[in-house]
Amino acid sequence: MSDQSNGQTQDTQATRIFNPNEHLVQLKSKAGSQDYLPVQWRLVWFRSVCPQGTIDTEEVVVELDREVEAEAFVWNAEKRRSEKIIKQAKGYARFRAVVTDGKGGRATATGSEAAVDFPDYIEKAETKAVGRALAALGYGTQFAPEFGENHRIVDAPVDFGRNGTNNGNGNGHTPAASYRSEAPSNNGARPTPENEAETNATEQQISSIRKLCTHLGKSEPENVTSISFLAAKKLIQQLTAEYKEQRQNSKAS
Repeated sequence: MSDQSNGQTQDTQATRIFNPNEHLVQLKSKAGSQDYLPVQWRLVWFRSVCPQGTIDTEEVVVELDREVEAEAFVWNAEKRRSEKIIKQAKGYARFRAVVTDGKGGRATATGSEAAVDFPDYIEKAETKAVGRALAALGYGTQFAPEFGENHRIVDAPVDFGRNGTNNGNGNGHTPAASYRSEAPSNNGARPTPENEAETNATEQQISSIRKLCTHLGKSEPENVTSISFLAAKKLIQQLTAEYKEQRQNSKAS
């Protein structure tokens, strides 16, 4: 009875082991096809192994007026061939993600995207940062060509828990990610959490606030140049959330 019971327990545990090979997709490139594990499945893998792990994202830069160029190919029906063009669009974002596995492992990565490539470039940048951090921690490293120099890969956005509460299967409650501006302080180093309230806002923070207010049709705060790093960070979080909501409402209409 004991041996049989142990065998059943081992079989049950085996069925719970995440197999990344079952969720690979094929990416085509000039070098041929490559196996790729999408970020959402890296999350499932991570959650199945590290239920106490955490995933935190930080907004490093969001520049709504930054113009970015990118090459693209369009089909010329008259010449019956693809032709290279240069696209331009305003909008650039970069995020940082920090992943801890609850066992002493920790990885940090950044991801950036632009509106010229994705209309939802802010969300894409966040997703890329999380995917790269997970790969750096070992979840999908062997299936992560975005670590190379020849590919630009971003999966559809996935919601992440503020304190790592995402259950990884897409069925649980996943509160919105926490956004925190990550700009260096006036003395060249990011203030510690204890000093954020006493440190002045950076020029980058002030610039982001002004641009967000402009795009939202709001007047900038009168004291924007004299507020603290912490106050600026919270204001950027609020304005960014309003900007995302405005974009979503525009898409829906």
